Amino acid sequence: MLVSSDHARLVGRTLTEQRDYIVDIATLHTRDELLRRFGGNRVLLRQVEKWLGFHGRRLRRPAESIDIVMCGLEFRKRRIRRSRPVARRRPLDPKVAPQERG
Repeated sequence: MLVSSDHARLVGRTLTEQRDYIVDIATLHTRDELLRRFGGNRVLLRQVEKWLGFHGRRLRRPAESIDIVMCGLEFRKRRIRRSRPVARRRPLDPKVAPQERG
């Protein structure tokens, strides 16, 4: 159910990515959203909250912006780290004197 939610598309494009970040997807939902999604099943909602607690996470509060919550998610941090260009040093040519290098 979480992978088929609208919030899942914010986290990953493919089903594999979405499954990898299922905890992050769950944290984007509020209690009311999940309760509607689960058809009013409060037992299932409590299980999700307990599962998130096990991972040190929680559901989004109704007053919290989804953008603010997304900024703190692990999947964002990992993607940002991967997308940063790595500074590459040019190998020094031992034949060129230090003054000639620019």
